[in-house]
Amino acid sequence: MGNVHEGPLSELGLLLRTLRVQHGLQVKGLVARSGLGRTTVSQALGGKVVPSEATLVALAQALNTEARPLLKLRKDAVHGRGQDRRPRRRQPSTGLRAAGRQAQGGARDQPGRPVRELCDPFDLEVQRAIDVSGGDGCGPLPVLPVYVERQHDAPLREAVLDAVDGRSALVTLIGGSSTGKTRACWEVLRLLPEKWRLWHPIAPSYADAVLAELPQVGAHTVLWLDEIRHYLLTSDPAVGERVAACLRELLRTRERGPVLLLATAQPADWTHLTAPASLHGGYPQARALLTGFGVRARIPDRFVCDPAALEEAAQADPRVAEAFACADDGRLTQYLAGVPALLERLENATPMARHLVIAAVQLRRLGHGPRLPLRGLEVTAAALVSDQVWDEYAHDGWFESALEYLSLPCRGVPGPLIPIRPRPGTPPPVQPLYRLSGYLFEMGRYELRRDCPSSPFWAAALQHAYTDEDRRALATSAYERGRVRVSASVSDGGDLFGLYDRGTSYVLGQEADRARAQSALATMGEQRESGQLQRNAVLAYFYPRQEAHHLDELGEHERAAAIWRELAGQGHSDAFVYVGRYHLQFGRRTEAERWFRQGAEAGDDDAMQDLVFLLVEDGLFDEAAEWTELIARPADSGDIYAYSRLAYRHKQAGNPKQAKIYFRKAIDAGLVDCYQELIELHLEEGDLEGARRLYAEAIEAGETSAPMMWAEEQGEHAKADELAFTAIDRGRTVEPLRLLLLHRLQQPDTVALGTALGRAAIDAGEAFIVKAVAGALSADGHHRAVEALQSVFDEVDEDVAQ
Repeated sequence: MGNVHEGPLSELGLLLRTLRVQHGLQVKGLVARSGLGRTTVSQALGGKVVPSEATLVALAQALNTEARPLLKLRKDAVHGRGQDRRPRRRQPSTGLRAAGRQAQGGARDQPGRPVRELCDPFDLEVQRAIDVSGGDGCGPLPVLPVYVERQHDAPLREAVLDAVDGRSALVTLIGGSSTGKTRACWEVLRLLPEKWRLWHPIAPSYADAVLAELPQVGAHTVLWLDEIRHYLLTSDPAVGERVAACLRELLRTRERGPVLLLATAQPADWTHLTAPASLHGGYPQARALLTGFGVRARIPDRFVCDPAALEEAAQADPRVAEAFACADDGRLTQYLAGVPALLERLENATPMARHLVIAAVQLRRLGHGPRLPLRGLEVTAAALVSDQVWDEYAHDGWFESALEYLSLPCRGVPGPLIPIRPRPGTPPPVQPLYRLSGYLFEMGRYELRRDCPSSPFWAAALQHAYTDEDRRALATSAYERGRVRVSASVSDGGDLFGLYDRGTSYVLGQEADRARAQSALATMGEQRESGQLQRNAVLAYFYPRQEAHHLDELGEHERAAAIWRELAGQGHSDAFVYVGRYHLQFGRRTEAERWFRQGAEAGDDDAMQDLVFLLVEDGLFDEAAEWTELIARPADSGDIYAYSRLAYRHKQAGNPKQAKIYFRKAIDAGLVDCYQELIELHLEEGDLEGARRLYAEAIEAGETSAPMMWAEEQGEHAKADELAFTAIDRGRTVEPLRLLLLHRLQQPDTVALGTALGRAAIDAGEAFIVKAVAGALSADGHHRAVEALQSVFDEVDEDVAQ
């Protein structure tokens, strides 16, 4: 092809073909619209011949799209992508926003639009309803079905009226997909006076939009936070925590109010964001925001309302009437959102189309945002298909055909894959974007929750992710599943601590740990000599701590302690505990207690906990209890494990009554692992009825250790595996999985079963748990089991190039 560059030319052809499909045009229809010859149009769509600029302008007009992206791809095809062409980073276009505000005057000084100008509910992600038109004489129906109030509407309406009266509020509606969360929020907007505005932050990313423009948000503003996970469950937890902190500050700053935050959340996301910090690292700012402000209401899957109101709505709206007559198990809103039609569309799809939906589900559940790029969908779907299916069904044009089938409406509601159309006034994306049906996403992410795609999928997903945030989220997800080489492929050499220097961070054993520590210390030395530490306050804070940890790993405890003493002298409360532990290691107990007490009085939780251990050893349980309450009680960051640790100390000291009190405190705070200890104490006292009651309560809460171990002892290993994952599926605890892994790998005759369970855990995203189990096994001398787990990590951590 001479000097023509095939990559951009192929992208141009693919873009044109996709736009044709989106507009429902055959080639002859596009020929008629554009006034071009059939050969000219076919060559442009084929992506093999460079079309003229005039041809692209005519095609853009026929496809009702801007010509600029098409002309740019043509230029790249002819001249190549210049050396100065960098990956596009989507930053907040503050200059454009400022210019727009200047042009439009004071009305644009704040983000958002007046609520009275909002006339399109679908612009705010309200779901479309099924179409019931069919020659029955019905006139045109409103865009949304008749609304029937349910139990959650009352607290929602109350919070909105409070905001109107001048009190800022946050309302979170919690429910599954297509249960009516967003529609309920839309309905209450009519209660707001004309001076109120609505801001739906989405670009350049949800979190970036909030962080960029939140300082400009003023009084009488609604923040539309549909699907709160987009804002708080970011790939870098620190970003989501900053968003939560900014929202908390907005709500508690009276001078900026009143403001109203309307948020929706899936149950699993709510559990994850509001779980105590000690369960999984936690989101303390998010937890404090969601549980400390405003109200929340749960929406059940079944439609529960006043029967008379529902009957009246069915008489007024044929869509409600059909849903009332046909919906299974009272799931009216799901029926209205076209869920049965979606499932029927998927059931009748070709294998390639189904894999396209599976690819979309995998991308979303593994961290990619809701805007799925066309090229990313195509290559990840191809990576998931087996050789046999590919050879049989991947004919020329399979992707366009599958995309056309999946994007067509289902009885008036969007199909499984929904084209995202640019908003007026916003620049078009460089390639078409799609959104996966919310219901299919929720259903798919549960069904595939323990599935991990192969390396080709990961490589394709990372290469074609829409934004840097999407790419980082996918890389984090890969790392959590032991795919370290894949994750490292997007690190751009930015890994400062030698995480990937040995090819895998999950190499087990002391020699590997020493090698990583030495590599990290060498890297730190280079960074220090370059002066980067002095120029970067974050690194200056972070590096000394990492250096001290690595020195400890290498046995240079005195050098590590010297660093911690220096940090303690600078007022860093976390340093006191490490100096105390250094003294305790060498038997200097009085000095250790002095350092722990200083750290505890400065507010460091770890110092408080180490002080508690020393106080218990001295029999000072009352003072230990006071410090324990300080550690565990804060709603936004409390360490509920402090309760269980004190409970164990009481149990060891022969104080069963106090042990029961603190195990119960731990359970009530969310630490369901403690049920088994509490049950054993009741059994030891002969309280069989109390033990039975607690046993049933434990299973309901997701603590499955006892039935799991019973199944394991009976040889029902598959059932034990399922029970181990059940607690994780409910978002409660990983303890049963850890316990079962440890038990199997300690028994010579079940090492193979334990290794298989370890692989399943890694694929499900629990690689850190497996590594922790390996550490415990190594310390106890179970070297065969450690080698077996290492072989699993090596197996899953395939090279990206394979």
